[in-house]
Amino acid sequence: MNFDEKMTKNEHIKRAKDGLDVWDDIHRYAQTGFASIQEDDFPRMRWFGIYQQKPNDGHFMWRIRISGGRLKPSQLREIAQVSKDHGRGFGDVTTRQCIQLHWMTIESFPDALERVGNKAGLYTQFACGDTPRNVCSCPLAGLLKNEIVEIGDLPKQMSDMFKAAGHEFSNLPRKFKTTISGCPLHCNQPQINDIGAFGVRRVRNGVEQRGLGILVGGGLSSTPHFGQGLRVFVPQEKIAEQIPLIWRGVCAIFRDSDELRFKRIRARLKFLVADHGWRWIRDELEKRIGFELEHDEEIVAPRGALHTDHMGIGEQKNGNFYVGIPIERGRWTADQMLAVADLTERYAAHGVGEIRLSQKQNVIITDVPQANIEPLVKELQQVGLDPQAPLWRHNLISCTGIQFCNLAVVETKQRALEILQHLESQVEIDSPIMLSISGCPNSCAQYQVADIGLTGTKALWHGEKSDAYDLCIGGRFGESPEFVRPLFEKVPTQIIHKQIEKVVRVYQENRVDPEGDDDPETFRDFVDRVELEQIRAWSAIPEWTPPPPKKKREPVPAKIA
Repeated sequence: MNFDEKMTKNEHIKRAKDGLDVWDDIHRYAQTGFASIQEDDFPRMRWFGIYQQKPNDGHFMWRIRISGGRLKPSQLREIAQVSKDHGRGFGDVTTRQCIQLHWMTIESFPDALERVGNKAGLYTQFACGDTPRNVCSCPLAGLLKNEIVEIGDLPKQMSDMFKAAGHEFSNLPRKFKTTISGCPLHCNQPQINDIGAFGVRRVRNGVEQRGLGILVGGGLSSTPHFGQGLRVFVPQEKIAEQIPLIWRGVCAIFRDSDELRFKRIRARLKFLVADHGWRWIRDELEKRIGFELEHDEEIVAPRGALHTDHMGIGEQKNGNFYVGIPIERGRWTADQMLAVADLTERYAAHGVGEIRLSQKQNVIITDVPQANIEPLVKELQQVGLDPQAPLWRHNLISCTGIQFCNLAVVETKQRALEILQHLESQVEIDSPIMLSISGCPNSCAQYQVADIGLTGTKALWHGEKSDAYDLCIGGRFGESPEFVRPLFEKVPTQIIHKQIEKVVRVYQENRVDPEGDDDPETFRDFVDRVELEQIRAWSAIPEWTPPPPKKKREPVPAKIA
């Protein structure tokens, strides 16, 4: 990096001392106390997943990086024990397949880092900060019967690759999010990552070929972009060789783009791709890796991408079964973590069962023999983790919210639970609907790609200022992706559950179900078919009158060219 005094404050902090170099300071501060922490070391501690927790009076959120969302029972058990000892006994599953603990203190980190690192064999290096973040994947990678291609242990290999590279990739312009999967559902959401690899089937000379396509420059927040296809095909037999090179190459292009370091809000790969185009990225990548990738102009975006998660019970390719457990708003107790670890060891096939975390903040136990499914489900239900929970629970996600996050403007976790409980009791659905609750426009809960997305704001309720949400609908992945469109602005939290219920009932009452077709019209297809103004008119509720919009808001364009 060529440093310039006009670069952002964050660049000055990183130039003075790299985030990786704060490791010894963390242990020193554990001895001298919270008040002794130097201001510029707070952001540096994020390089090890340690993030100041609101109200910034001595507590931290701690993110534990879990490559591809795959955990052994012993690893989950250790996380649970650390949560009991240092984090008030609960944790959050994140949309990037990690686990976050709260209420950590600086004094707790030497013990917690030792136990999670050396005892559990996990690490938190590059869990936050301007670094290559957790490498995500389909939670059933290697097990799914209809997997397009197998990726092996690549998520962990590439996470370990970046960790081993150390300072080579420890100072990026901002975070760098990646995902890879051969899942036909594209549950790993490749279109909203800096790099997203997705499964591809194609026919050449009458022969089916399988491999991966590559997207670059996806991301959400206040300026969302869908990833742009590099128009390349990575054959199955070359995945293990080429994918790590592609990851390193694109990350290096991002690292070396000093133009991104002058405005923090534009310091993401998506802006580089938008400014220079996918072809420039591909050309630069091929220069760095030293060979030309196989070009294919038809591989632009994933086909048939859905929002659904791998919940319920399904057969794996090896004859065992997986058991998907929807987690209420992504939050579970340490006792529930311990129960899942114990039950996995007891009921999964000896020596192979794992716990896998999904990007919908859910949990899956793998490799369960068929004879063990019924007793496993019963014991999970006894600890409040029901694999047979209503469909709403499968796809409802929420961010941390104002309880702990310095950026959020409204509460989310408790509100998400209240919304979930209302919907489960009042309106049954037979087709998945992804409901996302985000506390601010940064979209950590991915509201911009949800069927129904809420983002926090403020409004008046009976003359008093109150938490509220903008209610948006119609997010879609796939060949014709779309971000959500605003349906109602500033819906007070006191009636948001009723407004969502009404929107869903409007869908159910007006959808088109082809005669003799078992598959009903999906919510997103309904939103595509019916004019937004008509849905808005049908969805009026007596408890609330929407405020007139301040100005016309056009849909955010789906940037995939």
